[in-house]
Amino acid sequence: MAESAGWSLTESDPGVFTGLLHELGVRGLEVEELWGLDAQLLQDLEPVFALVFLFKWVGHGDPEKMDGKLEEPAGPYYFAHQVINNACASIALLNATLNIRDPNVQLGEELSNLQLFSEGLDPETRGWTISNSEKIREVHNSFARSDPFHLEENRPQDEHEDAYHFIAYLPIGDKLYELDGLKPMPVSHGEIPGGREKWTDMAREVLERRIATYPAGEVMFNLLAVTGRRTALQKRLAELEAADQSSGDVQAQLVDVRDKLQGIEERLKDWEVENTLRRHNYIGLVHALLLESAKQDTLKPQIEEAKQKMKQKIEEKRRKGEMMDEDD
Repeated sequence: MAESAGWSLTESDPGVFTGLLHELGVRGLEVEELWGLDAQLLQDLEPVFALVFLFKWVGHGDPEKMDGKLEEPAGPYYFAHQVINNACASIALLNATLNIRDPNVQLGEELSNLQLFSEGLDPETRGWTISNSEKIREVHNSFARSDPFHLEENRPQDEHEDAYHFIAYLPIGDKLYELDGLKPMPVSHGEIPGGREKWTDMAREVLERRIATYPAGEVMFNLLAVTGRRTALQKRLAELEAADQSSGDVQAQLVDVRDKLQGIEERLKDWEVENTLRRHNYIGLVHALLLESAKQDTLKPQIEEAKQKMKQKIEEKRRKGEMMDEDD
């Protein structure tokens, strides 16, 4: 895999993923975080078009023990390789989004052109097409937390540092597929029992098996749902408002749908604020606060506390047998 070439790490955050889609021009989709694999949680987010799974990367593993099999879908599909570092979040999200076929989802000009241009290309070339897209890279990087110093652009990977990876699960045709940009082709998990509408039930079982392969107590997983719930609720609200509202049942449904939509709108506004703060460079504010604290001679306790913490850190490293200089 090539170097990051200007691509920043992306947080596994529903607000970031939703903002990324919206700024690329996608309409009719949001991304929600799932706190578990309960069927009710998934049902509450219907329609769910895809799941994006973040997990600790432990290598490719033994192909003979792989859950599912490498297989190209029978019909039209989109699949791109991850060809540079740090792009796996956007690759997983785009692999999912560009396979969604729903009249309520509009890809927008940027992704529609990408999809059209990519027809007939192999997965690696598609990966390079994404990686060389100035627009996609700019939007991807705009959600990285501000780093005013850029000291770690070419830092070697620490062998003790955990690496994490994003992949997507979604139905293509009548089968459940896993789209992992580091694998040569999509992974088929077979036909979906009960039909395409039941795909999240099958995906839940596949994810549970995958999580079970990790040591007990491992919690470094994150699951996001790519959903059209907001659009579905807006359509349902329009239907209810056009119906005979003398019925108590209709009135109750109106209240429920409006409450759910209000919750979504409030969450979108919160995410917009969080993304604005995420992009802001606070170095000027921090410098001003430190300068004023120094003038008022109130930094000494903090300096002493920092020194004590560093000493404790050094002693802990030494107890573990790891070498550490005083300057580290």
